[in-house]
Amino acid sequence: MNTESGRAEAVARFHRALVEEIVRTRPAYLSEPFTVAEIYQNLVPYRTHRDRIGVEMNGDYEDALLRLLAGEGDYLVLESDHARSHITEELGSPNPNTGLYREFAAVDVRLNPLRMPRDLPDPVRGPLVGAFDTPDIDFADAQPRAHAPPAARAAHAPPVPSRPAASGVGPVPAEPPLHLASAGCPWCRETLPPHVPLNYCPFCGADLQTAPCKTCGEELHVGWRFCVACGTPAGGVD
Repeated sequence: MNTESGRAEAVARFHRALVEEIVRTRPAYLSEPFTVAEIYQNLVPYRTHRDRIGVEMNGDYEDALLRLLAGEGDYLVLESDHARSHITEELGSPNPNTGLYREFAAVDVRLNPLRMPRDLPDPVRGPLVGAFDTPDIDFADAQPRAHAPPAARAAHAPPVPSRPAASGVGPVPAEPPLHLASAGCPWCRETLPPHVPLNYCPFCGADLQTAPCKTCGEELHVGWRFCVACGTPAGGVD
């Protein structure tokens, strides 16, 4: 993954995995924008797609995603010149921050219809041909979708287990949202509104009862002391 060809191959595999997942679960995204956060939280998260992308470490996953968003291979169209410029500049630095994409979690991104895979097996390839070979589709005039409400996004996250009730005392109150321990969203790093009980981030829609593992990016829940994927101490996710 340290060579240019290795990085380019990882970017291509990431794009293919993203297209396949969109065709399977979110066909509307073939012609509509979706957010950067949806890529790494719901569509192609590291924990479930690292083998498919061919990466062994979270840093390699982040590097491939960052390059996709920067426009390498012309696979994706990031709908923010500022974000694309910032990401491109970061990638050109001697020691780039590969987690920079989280700062642009709420930015919309589109699939480039001219760079869609044409060798996908049936029945996956069928919807792709219908979506992009029709001359009447004007992608420039496509209407932006309304972002799904937090409740819809939460359907993709595993349920947070509640604490058992103490005998004869009644149910124990649920854990407070993670944002109470931090002023920023652990996913997109946006500053959260103060003094408001929040369950979901108003900027990227992430479940604030979870936070990413600092080592591998695995989703951690309230009360967890260690990451279930790599064993790293959770570092105060409680």
